[in-house]
This record gives sequence, C-alpha cells and structure tokens, in this order.
Amino acid sequence: MHSKLIIKNLTKNFGEKKVLSGIDLQVEKGESIVILGGSGSGKSVLIKIVATLIQPSSGSIQIDGEEVANISEKRRDKLMEKFGFLFQGGALFDSLSVWENIAFRLLYHKKMNKKDAKEIAMQKLKSVGLSERTADLFPSELSGGMQKRASLARAIASNPEIIFFDEPTTGLDPIMADVINDLIISNSKQLGATTITITHDMNSARKIADKVAMLYDGRIIWFGDVKEMYSSGNAYLDQFIHGRAEGPINFLAK
Repeated sequence: MHSKLIIKNLTKNFGEKKVLSGIDLQVEKGESIVILGGSGSGKSVLIKIVATLIQPSSGSIQIDGEEVANISEKRRDKLMEKFGFLFQGGALFDSLSVWENIAFRLLYHKKMNKKDAKEIAMQKLKSVGLSERTADLFPSELSGGMQKRASLARAIASNPEIIFFDEPTTGLDPIMADVINDLIISNSKQLGATTITITHDMNSARKIADKVAMLYDGRIIWFGDVKEMYSSGNAYLDQFIHGRAEGPINFLAK
C-alpha cells in the first residue's frame, strides 16, 4: 500500500540562493497536512514543486507510487487532472462569469460541453454555500468571502484527489475565515481528497490539519499530529504559533 505522497531529500536552489535544503515528508491518502513557516521559508516553493509547477534541483517526489520530479510534459498533463488549487488571491478570471470560472478546467481541458459543465458548476456553487444567482455574475460583483468560496468551488470542480490551498483565509474577517475552514473540511472529506495547505492563520491550522509541518530555513524542523503542536517542545514552532517576537526565529535578520 503506497502513501499518497512521499517526498525524499528535496532541494531547490535559485542560483546561489538555497530555498529548500532536503525536505522529507510523507502524506497518507485523505490526510490534511498544514505547512507552517514565516515569509520566505520556502512554503510556496515547496507546494509548487509538489504540484509540478516548478522543478526541484534534486530529490524525489512520488505520488501514488509514481516518480513525478522532472516529469515529462505529456505525463504531467495527465497528473494535473488529480490536482485542485485554491490560490492565495483567489485568482479568478475577471472576464469570465462565476460559473465559467468554476468550470474552467472542464470546459478548456476536458472539452466538456457547456450544458454539462454548467450543471457541475451549479452543484459546486451549492456545495460552497453560494446561491445559483451568483453563477452569472462576474468576480468583481462578489464580496471577498464570496470570491474565496467561488475559488474553492473551482478547486473542487473536477473532483481532484489532491487539493493545494495557498493561504485560504488571507484577507478575510475571522467569521468568514471560519466559514471557509468549514467548507474546506466538508468538501475535502466528501471527495476523500488529500489536502496540503499553507497558512499563517493558527485558527485555520488547528481546525483543518490532521498533521502539521513547520518549515524553517529550507527544512522541516517539526512534523507531527496537530494535537501535539502546542506541546511540541520545539522552540521555533512554539515561537511561531504564539506569534512572539522573541525567540530563535529572528525575522529582522531576514
């Protein structure tokens, strides 16, 4: 029985700058992993490499037992069908209606006819708590929270096996952030999806994570059950989750 995702000794350099210095991580099917870390710790680079959006400098990434580091273009297109993405700013297309945004992959990659694609988009709208009336609106006509929900609907539109969430609650008030957390949990569970989330929001991390990985200086310095996060005994993680200026992480030196 393979794990859903196995990362071994993953590194990434941009010229002289080392961003990732040997990442090891194992994620089981249906697990929710949250990656914590300060700005510039390499979180976004890590999930972009796992999602095959950028190539690693070295190391191994296996998804369902298949090596995907430096994958060929043809195999990558097939692999991408397993993935869903919720990007930090939502990244909805201004010129497309909400339903066309949600159905984008179905229409343009799977070449589904408009009637069927719209039907799926309407189901997904419902699953994120948006009314059918929003389907024909444009993103600019939605509030921030509604845009985030539409982005979530797009991320789950093709029933992905692995969903990447990049700062899903950024820019939202605490109540709407909690709504998004609940929707992430319910929709991921319904799909049986494995999820990898980057967040600075500790409420979000506590709520949606099964396991937490703390990234610092290009390495995972703590990995464990979310229930053990507050009693980890790791000074770096402790400083981060309590938001303390004093501690081993010196943000001013960065």
